Amino acid sequence: MQRRDLILGSVLAVTSANLLRTADAQAAISAAPDLREIEEAAREAYAKRDFRTTLELVDELVAAQPSAARWHEMRAAVRVDGKQFESALTDFNQAINATPGCCVSAADSLVERARLLAGRALAYEGLAQWEAALGDYNTALDLARQGGQYPDPYVLNSRGNVQASLARWKEARQDYLKSAAGFQKAAGFRDSSGSSALRLDDAVVAASNAALALVQLGDEPAAILEMRKALRRAPGSADLRAALAALYWSQGNEAAAESEWNFACERISVGCSKYQDKDWLSRIRRWPSSMVDRMTSFLALASSKRVA
Repeated sequence: MQRRDLILGSVLAVTSANLLRTADAQAAISAAPDLREIEEAAREAYAKRDFRTTLELVDELVAAQPSAARWHEMRAAVRVDGKQFESALTDFNQAINATPGCCVSAADSLVERARLLAGRALAYEGLAQWEAALGDYNTALDLARQGGQYPDPYVLNSRGNVQASLARWKEARQDYLKSAAGFQKAAGFRDSSGSSALRLDDAVVAASNAALALVQLGDEPAAILEMRKALRRAPGSADLRAALAALYWSQGNEAAAESEWNFACERISVGCSKYQDKDWLSRIRRWPSSMVDRMTSFLALASSKRVA
């Protein structure tokens, strides 16, 4: 149940943005103004989502300092964004090999290695190598804990996605619940604009994922209750509205289903078009199969009813 589109602060987005702004990199190249200028240009290109230009610029950084783990990590993150997963793995492996291993006790080294493993797990996800991704997420969370960090809710949500892809729905749901709680606790922290809305949005998405997993586990009534609860915090969630529409329709409550669907389609800026794409719903958004089936039936039957 990942959403590179829906989870607004995905591990990848956060990792890439942080890498392009890392203070360590700035300090390390303070005596190399050309590299500093290239990094700044790469940061600007990345902010515009111009991955081709970003990659060309980061290639220059890697060529200038081929043994520097930070540039390989940066390039790996950009390559994941560009869906160049095999190449991303190569860069992540080079960065990991250049980073102190498990026996280094310094907390910052443990956290750095955890970040690299979480990034590599995303590349494994892109290649549908679920067990490899799960192993990296497990190790990343463990190393971060050893380094004195709280579990990263982004990583927990991503691990839940992998558990779901492996049909381990109970484990997936637990990760989603922990992720939602983590985002909720972090909501008091504000970004440079003074807003904490991003973490609240992510908390809602993780809660939605947990409720969707509950449907797959066979507890539809409880799932609806959780969705309604999450919707009170985020009435503009197209994901929750669409899910409720499919669930209500499967229960024979056509009026409630159409009300939720119309709200998603007409009153939410992102609209409902993606939820009409079965491939997107199952492969990108990664709804569980039972929910994809419900949505497919809802769209087919609702459409035939309107035609009739």
